[in-house]
Amino acid sequence: MTTETTEYARFGPWVDEVTTPDDVPRLYRDHPLDLTSTRLVLKVPRNIARRDAHPGMDLYDHLLVLDDARLTVLSRTVTTSRRGAPALTRPYDVREIALRDVAAVHDVVSMLDASLTLHPRTGRPLTVRYNGSSRQTVDRLVDALRDSFRAAPAGSVGRRLLDAADLTAAPPQDVRLGGDDTALRADVLAVARRHAQLRAWAWHERRVVHRYGRGLRAAAHRLTHAVSPMTLHGAVVAGDDRALEVVGRRAWLVRGRTPEHSASRLVVGLATIDTVTAQPHPAYQDTATVTIRAGDCALAADLPERSAAHVLLSGVADRHPAVR
Repeated sequence: MTTETTEYARFGPWVDEVTTPDDVPRLYRDHPLDLTSTRLVLKVPRNIARRDAHPGMDLYDHLLVLDDARLTVLSRTVTTSRRGAPALTRPYDVREIALRDVAAVHDVVSMLDASLTLHPRTGRPLTVRYNGSSRQTVDRLVDALRDSFRAAPAGSVGRRLLDAADLTAAPPQDVRLGGDDTALRADVLAVARRHAQLRAWAWHERRVVHRYGRGLRAAAHRLTHAVSPMTLHGAVVAGDDRALEVVGRRAWLVRGRTPEHSASRLVVGLATIDTVTAQPHPAYQDTATVTIRAGDCALAADLPERSAAHVLLSGVADRHPAVR
């Protein structure tokens, strides 16, 4: 069996671990790779149906290589020619992110549509899309990156957050959420099984929110929102001495009545946080936007005003409006 047919025979929608040289997709085999010095290597397939694949294709979009110092991401490159047909430029791009520069990791899964985003302190974020059926495999990479975060004494904001959270911290088993948000509790418990020191710091359920405004425009908003309400989704804020974890949904504010089954896990290194700010949401009442900044990285979360999560995070902000 040739290299091409072997790769094709193994191809599927799932993210696989690379443990031997034969597992490396042929596109990336000219890249120097010492598997004996790596912590985890994953290959991410192209988002194509099996029936559309053939042995002559390069079938993997990314190779993710984690060692003790960096995460290296090899990404298949394709541009579009003038006639609209794919035109190969370079076979693949290479991007390295030093582990000491990683500020946050964000994993989002919505059914089979999933993405993993790394937020470095310097430079642009890096996003890898993958099939949501491989969530547990990608969790291994998220946890490995989380383990690279230093314990919190580094930043004053991280220290203040730990001190404030200590007043409300509870075992993850104590999280209580309504029926629509029980999946969030299950996600937090899954993280806690892998990180024994994790504590739940604050949590809240989803709720319907309304726009600001008066007069005819406000009446029109009320009418459209009665048919298709805006939901501010629930979340669990948790952490330990290394990381802040925010477990929620793919988006904070979602219109409509369709059930929401997505999952989001944001992991922020406490030692990397520079500032936290909290401001009233510009469009929706009783909603605050909390922004965590770490170098070039800015992460925003919409939270219910006066909720435990809002009180906790706005309480460590350098400048924030009073909690109403």
